[in-house]
Amino acid sequence: MTVTSQTIVLTLIAAIMAVPAFFMFNKMPETWLQDYDFDPKAENVRWAKRLKTCHIAVFAVIYAVLVFLSNAIYPDFLCADNWIRVTALLLLLPGFTIIIMSDTLNRIIPDQIVILNIAIAILYFVTDFVCGNIWIASDKAWYYFILNRIIAALIGSGILLLVGILSSAIAKTEAMGMGDVKLLFLCGLLSGLKGLLFVVFISFVTAGVVAVPMVIKKRMRIAREEKEIRESPDPAKARKILMKKKREMHFADDPDYLAFGPFLVFGTVLFLLYEPYFLELFDRYFAVLGAVG
Repeated sequence: MTVTSQTIVLTLIAAIMAVPAFFMFNKMPETWLQDYDFDPKAENVRWAKRLKTCHIAVFAVIYAVLVFLSNAIYPDFLCADNWIRVTALLLLLPGFTIIIMSDTLNRIIPDQIVILNIAIAILYFVTDFVCGNIWIASDKAWYYFILNRIIAALIGSGILLLVGILSSAIAKTEAMGMGDVKLLFLCGLLSGLKGLLFVVFISFVTAGVVAVPMVIKKRMRIAREEKEIRESPDPAKARKILMKKKREMHFADDPDYLAFGPFLVFGTVLFLLYEPYFLELFDRYFAVLGAVG
């Protein structure tokens, strides 16, 4: 297969892999998309939002572009010789799509989908032995390849759990959900120790970029609400009504909440597609750590 035909085939398959997410997401049990204390008989229950065809169209385009560029730049990375790695990556995409949209629409990362992708991640362990790992010398002992991914998963999820606990203690509210912790465990399995540095960096930087306009928008909204209260005939009553409305708002509809799961997925997918580039960056700026590894 020529480089051109390989690129075209992988690009088309990547786009198609967004489609299963539509059917999977919309057929999922309601409880998978709700918090653990969900009660369908509760008053003012909020039913989970589902995917629309436009969502899948967007993901299809994004996956097609990312895979096309990866194959065009590094044709020897995602190729027939590395078919296990290619298969694993493509199989991960539907689950990643569901995680992104579920966290965005419903503020929930379904445990079942994380477990599914963890099962698929086993293929990356297989590809380490069959195709090799560009981050680890081939003369390393077999257990080195396994520990590389397991330790990354434990360290990544452990650090995020600690950050969440500390942030929640300071902010007096939940700052990091357990879904993010479980998701980073999956991300660590896929990236390995050195790759985890890039996944976390990309995730936090992109989340920060999105958070800035959200903070600005929040301040503008608060200023507008305060103005409306001041101009109200009964400011005290107006403030009580506003506070009551906020208390009754479902956490999934909170405009000030920033779902972190999509950024973790974005960082992971970007890393998995462009590993050779990140290896170059690592060797250039982290030569000491590379020598230790």
